[in-house]
Amino acid sequence: MDQMTHRERVAAALSGAPVDRPAISLWRHFGGIDMTARGLTEAMVGFQATYDFDFVKFMPTGTYTIIDWGADTAWEPNDHGIRTVRSVPIRDRSDWSRLEPLDTGSGVLGMVNEALARTVVAVGRETPVLQTIFSPLATARKLGGAATLAHLRQDPDALQAGLDVIEAVTRQLIRDAVDRGGDIFYVLQSGTADVLTRDEFERWETEPAKRLLAGVPAEAIVVLHSHGDFLWFDELADWPINGINWHDRVGGPTLRDARSRTSKGLVGGIEAWKDLRGGTEADVTRQVHDALAAAAGVVIAPGCVIPTDAAPHLILAARQAVTTTTALATPTGSIR
Repeated sequence: MDQMTHRERVAAALSGAPVDRPAISLWRHFGGIDMTARGLTEAMVGFQATYDFDFVKFMPTGTYTIIDWGADTAWEPNDHGIRTVRSVPIRDRSDWSRLEPLDTGSGVLGMVNEALARTVVAVGRETPVLQTIFSPLATARKLGGAATLAHLRQDPDALQAGLDVIEAVTRQLIRDAVDRGGDIFYVLQSGTADVLTRDEFERWETEPAKRLLAGVPAEAIVVLHSHGDFLWFDELADWPINGINWHDRVGGPTLRDARSRTSKGLVGGIEAWKDLRGGTEADVTRQVHDALAAAAGVVIAPGCVIPTDAAPHLILAARQAVTTTTALATPTGSIR
């Protein structure tokens, strides 16, 4: 029988401490119903009520940080559950200097903050609710599309002017999340060598992240998600985070390899876009058990969102698998 609370279990797992059972969470977008506080709250609370995960990965639309700056988006059904961006406000490098600070208590940002507060109340403080916080560069790339990386290299000062504004709004969103009882899921979408060089990664991702995350209270859980296949993984090791989430089943490093390279908690183990759609309960259970055998300090999770058409019985199989494993505290590669 479970003895720890969800929060205790996640905190212990991320630090490599013994747990009563392994921690797990899966998450997905809820496109089409995530643009009102009521709809987003009901989606989050309902999903958690169904599966009883150890943390709620709060899932506003992936474009939530850019709509109030003038991005035009629309819901067109798809298996990622994300909105289609029809136009962006940054077209020329001079547009970066025109970005104005946003009020995070109004517009789409205000709606998301309201839904976050409601979700925390509904699930209770002993279940961590990790608010999705995009890095400033991730938001900039959503605002400017493909031109953003060109501006980064051709006119970095122009881009920096916009990023200063974005960073200030991001800092406020982090404060908003903590004030509402939330924890942090900090998202990079450029932390990979096919997008940024190491020096570029240091300037445009590492330095802002350290400034932003330094202000998060020590009691809050901070999980970093780095998207891509050629990660600057070792460069993330000294960030002020509790755990790292990435596509460990696809782009690497593997969980076993990652454990030899960092003492941070590892959040992964499930390749959702294959086995959660067309696999079997045995396939999903095997993934979970293999992940727990690979390394200590693992929270079972997908590498990113799971598809909206993931089979409910296979999601449930993943949840049940953490109660049927003996790999609790002393798997290969234990944290010392």
